[in-house]
Amino acid sequence: MVRFRLKKGTVPVSELRIQLDPLNPGQFYACCGLVELAGLGDRPVVSRFESEPGRPRVSWFCLRGDVSRDFLTKSLGRLRRAEFWCDDKFEASISPTILTFGEHVFELDWWLTDFRDKPSPIKCWAGQVTTRKLFEELLVLLDESSTGSNLFQKSQLTKSKFGVDPRAAWNARDCGYSPNEHGVDSATFTAVEVLAALGLQTFRPAVQCRTRTVRYHLWNADLPVCLARTASGTPWDGLPQRALQFSIGSRGQSYKYFKFGQAAKEARERA
Repeated sequence: MVRFRLKKGTVPVSELRIQLDPLNPGQFYACCGLVELAGLGDRPVVSRFESEPGRPRVSWFCLRGDVSRDFLTKSLGRLRRAEFWCDDKFEASISPTILTFGEHVFELDWWLTDFRDKPSPIKCWAGQVTTRKLFEELLVLLDESSTGSNLFQKSQLTKSKFGVDPRAAWNARDCGYSPNEHGVDSATFTAVEVLAALGLQTFRPAVQCRTRTVRYHLWNADLPVCLARTASGTPWDGLPQRALQFSIGSRGQSYKYFKFGQAAKEARERA
């Protein structure tokens, strides 16, 4: 079994626990975004997921190490007031974005392929939506009062979304009308969308193009940031993991979204 321990006496060790639905890929990648934020400045932190027996839709994400009690408040506040710059050498809809707060810089381009020559399969927005518009509208909606138990449950009414949370997906048949055509805002889980946008950069998933499916793994042992990035997408011998898989669906005529996940073994049997 893979196991990492923080040395006592070298750093103040505290723990933050956040409830999530592990079958919601947006919430999983939002946890990955929290891993990146917690590790800024090379702070010594480890993370893991804990499952609840008999409750497949309930898990806990745990951060341990140099994590202050007001970590969530400070992180959401910094993101809410962050500055960003979009590269105008690209089309506005896919422009890479530089996100900065304080001395920290995030360069985000996970919606492009490795050669930055075209959109990747996990880019879900379309139409007149631009990366600048997404960050402009989503960052200011972050709620700094969120806690570990409600972080992923708070929603805001807006049409802007990266498409990572399946709860925010809609189609005209289900609604009885098209929200886009009528200019109606829909519920968007802002913290999930923004934090997942950070997590997808370094925990970038590999998409099986033929089936438009993505495999992801919840690691069940304490891992430092650099190893967690690898364990999220790759099965490891000796590391307890929960393998899940989701597919990319369509809403409206051109928009996409991440669907709810299921156990990877079940996904292969149904394919």
